Amino acid sequence: MPEENGKKGFQFFEKYKKMLKDIRFKIPAEAWLLISTATAICAAGATFLLIIFLTAFLENAKIAISPIVALVIFLVVIDIMLGYPYLLAMKRVSSIEESLPDALKQLADTLKAGGTYEYALREISISEYGPLSKEMENVLRKMEEGENLEDSLNSFARNVDSTLIKRTIAIINDAIKAGAGLADVMEEIADDVRAMHRIAKERIAGTMLQVIFIIAAGSAVAPIILGLITTVVQMLIETSAGMATNMAIITEAVTNKWYIVNLLQLYMLIEVVASGVMISLTREGKISKSLIYIPILLLMAFTCYYLAMFASHLMIGGMARA
Repeated sequence: MPEENGKKGFQFFEKYKKMLKDIRFKIPAEAWLLISTATAICAAGATFLLIIFLTAFLENAKIAISPIVALVIFLVVIDIMLGYPYLLAMKRVSSIEESLPDALKQLADTLKAGGTYEYALREISISEYGPLSKEMENVLRKMEEGENLEDSLNSFARNVDSTLIKRTIAIINDAIKAGAGLADVMEEIADDVRAMHRIAKERIAGTMLQVIFIIAAGSAVAPIILGLITTVVQMLIETSAGMATNMAIITEAVTNKWYIVNLLQLYMLIEVVASGVMISLTREGKISKSLIYIPILLLMAFTCYYLAMFASHLMIGGMARA
């Protein structure tokens, strides 16, 4: 089991390194990983020190700031920094997939007009297709270096982490081997890809209400309720401790208060991460996209939580003075 986990971790790192290479990220993967981890640790350490200071400063206000917030800051910072290249890679893949139908249509028209494969690919490389045009330049360069069309297209499929691209290239290579009319095949593939994009957009539009509900419930409503519960629990424990005369009972009450607060915030952390995964699966169908949603949801949730605590303390304090 440890060897398998080590292999999976190595494979993940190699995939991440390849992803940085594909998007032409200037910082090496090892250095970026160290920079991201160090930045996250520094941010978490600064947050922890700030929590200690605010806990002493807000002692009279009875607002308990849990050290879990430092863990949240660590997760958010490292997620944003490590996820930023992933976001760029996903944007690149999405751009290539969106440009694919028009590029295939242009290839088909060029072939029908009597052009060669090389001429058709060169037309794509000088057209405004963004990352797809650059990939076609790489395909042409490999063909000029002596590779055949099939191997050059396969290298294009390997450079793009997309199932759609890999399946499209496989169909084109099979059509070339079978001697089928490649222009007609490309037109059919272009129509199918357009249909897939239309279905994906309809899926996103159709799940919008569910996504809004998960965001509202997981990052606003639930944290606000937990903030109110935390305030009530703290008030009850502190009231009971104030009535006690035994120092051991008071110490135990304070310890239990912090235990309950940390437990509630840990539950909120797990709940927000689960909400991010559900949004990713509902909206995109990919759990990896949750890396984009989780940092934003965590910041929203803990902001709503502490705002609810602060507001409820003000209300309770006002009622007590009245």
